[in-house]
Amino acid sequence: MDRRELTTVLQDPASSMRRLLSVWSDVPVLLMLDIDWDRGPLVLIGLSDRMMWPLLPPGSLLQLDPKVRTIAGGSWSEFERPIYLIEYRSRFYCCHAQKRGETLRLISHAESPAPPSISIPFKEAKVRGQLTPIFRPLATRGSAAGRPGRRK
Repeated sequence: MDRRELTTVLQDPASSMRRLLSVWSDVPVLLMLDIDWDRGPLVLIGLSDRMMWPLLPPGSLLQLDPKVRTIAGGSWSEFERPIYLIEYRSRFYCCHAQKRGETLRLISHAESPAPPSISIPFKEAKVRGQLTPIFRPLATRGSAAGRPGRRK
């Protein structure tokens, strides 16, 4: 991509790259220096994804550990429970997970406005890895990370 193409993409309000860079503008540059880039790629929670809200609001930046692909069993506190990136039918879910037999439950945060859990066939799901939070945006009035509207 040359400079002219990049300029055109960045000036287009509908471009994915422009939206991504506008979200990343809130991430402190010094924070990026401390990331262990060899551990795994970064994952950005979508601006309309409230599955892990308020623990991980939209726009949160996480690091994927692709080596951890097994769903851990056991009982967990809210802050100890592992968070996974799971792909199912061309969609990615950032969530807690629980495997029961041939079913995988994708579990939302208890206070999230998203459905409490989604059950999917384990064979159709791809566990991409375990996630570690790197950056959480501040929840301010009117921001994507803020409190979602009430359910009707």
